[in-house]
Amino acid sequence: MSSDFDLTETYRRLLARWTWVVGAGLAAGLLGLLASTFRPPLYEASAVLGIGIDRNRADVPDDITVRQAFDRVRGLLLADDTLERAILLGSQGDSSGPSPETSADLRRRIRLAEEPEGWELIVASPTGVEAERMAQAWAEAGLDGLESASLHAIRAAEWQGVLFEASCSLAPSPPPSGSARWYCKFASPEGNTDELPASILAEVEASRGVLPVLTYSLLRGSNGTGYPVVWGRGTLVLGAAVVGLVLGVVIASRKR
Repeated sequence: MSSDFDLTETYRRLLARWTWVVGAGLAAGLLGLLASTFRPPLYEASAVLGIGIDRNRADVPDDITVRQAFDRVRGLLLADDTLERAILLGSQGDSSGPSPETSADLRRRIRLAEEPEGWELIVASPTGVEAERMAQAWAEAGLDGLESASLHAIRAAEWQGVLFEASCSLAPSPPPSGSARWYCKFASPEGNTDELPASILAEVEASRGVLPVLTYSLLRGSNGTGYPVVWGRGTLVLGAAVVGLVLGVVIASRKR
């Protein structure tokens, strides 16, 4: 019985022409690399914030409390009002083009990386100048938000545990120092918000869970950090190489 497809014969053809398959994959991969260089590049820039806990005036007994505190900071830096503030700051003196109109637009092109040397706020943009401007604006907006939240946290520290897992209370240190220190802890929120006066509840909510013992500063501005990046280059090269390998297999197996 004759058949149009002979597995053994196809295998022999592929084995005899393996260089065709490899060559097709390499050629297609090079074409993908060439195509990626013609894609319009994006630029990235970043600023670095130093955010930590002042151990000189606070006792934080466990890492869970620290992690909860930093999670609240992350939420503040990525919040809509912080990004809207960054857009407003970034649009001042802008002569290169319009800034994003909404926080959602900006959120699509930002990244927040918590590194050992600090919190890196990264912004991507079609131009390096705009990327640097928006990274700096985001950092300044984040510092403004942390300053405001910390002020509310000091006012509402005794009641933060009603809404948030991490909270601190001010108490005198043991003798001989006797000076007041913050004692921070992690626990499930407890208490009834209905029992709090509206003014105190407003302070607690405005603190956004940020502890009153945080330190924060701008470690590095975004000036001079812009650099070009090409998104998806590896994916484009790999995809083109796979397509080339498939085509090489098909051609090698069919050619008599």
